[in-house]
Amino acid sequence: MIFIVGTSRSGTTLMRQILSKHSNVYISKETHYFEDLRVKMAGREQKPLSPQETQVTEDYFLALTHKTYEAKGDPEQGWMNRMELRSLAQQIGCGTDSYFEAYCQLCAQNKNKTIFGEKTPRHIFKIAEILNRYPDAKVICMVRNPGGVIASYRDFWKSQWRSDSSKSLREKQRIKNSYNLIIISLIWKAALNAALKARDQFGESRVYIQQFENLVTCPETSLKSLTNWLSLDYEPSMHTVGLVNSSYSNSWSNGSGLSSEPAYRWQEKLSDAEIAIFQFCCGQQLLKAGYSKKPVRLPVVLIIWLWITLPFTGLRALLANSNRISNIPQYIWQRLRLVIS
Repeated sequence: MIFIVGTSRSGTTLMRQILSKHSNVYISKETHYFEDLRVKMAGREQKPLSPQETQVTEDYFLALTHKTYEAKGDPEQGWMNRMELRSLAQQIGCGTDSYFEAYCQLCAQNKNKTIFGEKTPRHIFKIAEILNRYPDAKVICMVRNPGGVIASYRDFWKSQWRSDSSKSLREKQRIKNSYNLIIISLIWKAALNAALKARDQFGESRVYIQQFENLVTCPETSLKSLTNWLSLDYEPSMHTVGLVNSSYSNSWSNGSGLSSEPAYRWQEKLSDAEIAIFQFCCGQQLLKAGYSKKPVRLPVVLIIWLWITLPFTGLRALLANSNRISNIPQYIWQRLRLVIS
């Protein structure tokens, strides 16, 4: 299995589109399985499920074939057949993990592909669980300059929803309330530390760190390296993808190819004060990720104010995402310990 993880707005959707362009690969859309259903069903990951637990598990995955995760689809309205999902899960093993694998496999089969995987950005904080559970799995960690992540996240809620009409005004409000310059900077730092820690623990053969900027500026070189790591044949069509989840364009293009413009757009979108603050928060991790710091002056008064108001903005962000978090204390602790590590 192939897993794509990273901070939000770091290019995970783009990477999913690219890999799914391969003639033999399909990467499923976000399931949030390792931070949602698997947490709720703790102890049943690889054990027989009761009839009620089976219903809950099947409904969880079937709903994803109707609408996206955040839209909470109807399990009876999707394209996937319940009995087919159940049968394949039983062939694989038992427990919720078998259903997750069966779901990903059926999604690939639906596209006539044999190599399957899944993309959920927040699973970057679950890499150890993923790789311990699936010994043959590989994880691609997307890393983007925090300036690009911040600008894209800050402005994403302003853009019009384009390809998925199920994304509602409530979802736009969730994204708007989730944004805070310091919080996004610290999450970026935690995610990078999670990727580096996982690579040290499991080795470069199982964890691959892909810089977003290299991907969009040197797509052929980047994808040849990536496909070689995945033991796949490189196919030039992989980087002929359309516009994906842009925060700055209201139109969608198909097969127009990768653009290098998003790699550095943040330098025009962010103020010097914003740049100084995220550089201060991310610290030396910027250099570890291969990025240099811009010579800008730190606005001391503004950063003090942001830290004073952080508990309130943090609570607002937490409330905005409460229905997407199964265990709030665990969610906070996983990220906090990686920020300070």
